[in-house]
Amino acid sequence: MMTNVAPGVYRVGDGAMNFYVLVEGTDVTLVDAGFPGHYDELAALLEGIGRSVLDIRAVVITHAHLDHFGLAERLRKEAGATVWAHTLEVPALAHPLERPADVKPEKSLASYFLRHPTALRSPVRWARLGAFRTPAVTEAHSFEDNAVLDVPGRPRAILIPGHTPGSVAFHLPAEGMVFTGDALVTHDGMIGCTGTGPQIVGPTFTHNTAQARESLKVLATVEAELVLPGHGDPFHGPVADAVAQAQHAPV
Repeated sequence: MMTNVAPGVYRVGDGAMNFYVLVEGTDVTLVDAGFPGHYDELAALLEGIGRSVLDIRAVVITHAHLDHFGLAERLRKEAGATVWAHTLEVPALAHPLERPADVKPEKSLASYFLRHPTALRSPVRWARLGAFRTPAVTEAHSFEDNAVLDVPGRPRAILIPGHTPGSVAFHLPAEGMVFTGDALVTHDGMIGCTGTGPQIVGPTFTHNTAQARESLKVLATVEAELVLPGHGDPFHGPVADAVAQAQHAPV
């Protein structure tokens, strides 16, 4: 799926998850990097808009879960793209399948599968997209809260922990948009759909649900009229409106 969501901004993914192409002149920044199996789709999108993988200058990562950095190392090697993540997330990029014990989700994925066996279709799909072959990122640049990254588009990073300790949103003030990663989504279709509309991701993938809800207060202060989440469709309207809905959505 490839969708032009705003001037110079394209949504890539398979419907259940998203990452984004941000074009500035002849240069490209990726906001997150999907699974390894999304490479051909990404290359086709870039070709369709007169760009190529070699035009990717940076990959900025909202958080270090497999579906958000699967292509990062390949693009670093092939295109010379710089890979950026919050300081708290960088260590996980080097160990894709070994999340530290102190940042594991609140609830066991295995126990969820026991209660909802049909959900086993999700990891099968992830495997087909190469999730469990995600290469380690061998060189990454770190940033802190409120950093403006020196990459095409110059996104401002906003720390909104909870889903993971170093989860961030990327704000483009001039364009009036914010990329929220998994801190705020509009569809939790990875495991256990909780309905469509602004929400936080459930505890089988969230490190600290209470903190994730608290971080929504920070997100609500962002001035933007377009919310681009890691899962689900874009939300058109003030960020504060999306947050208000997410605060009351079930988890």
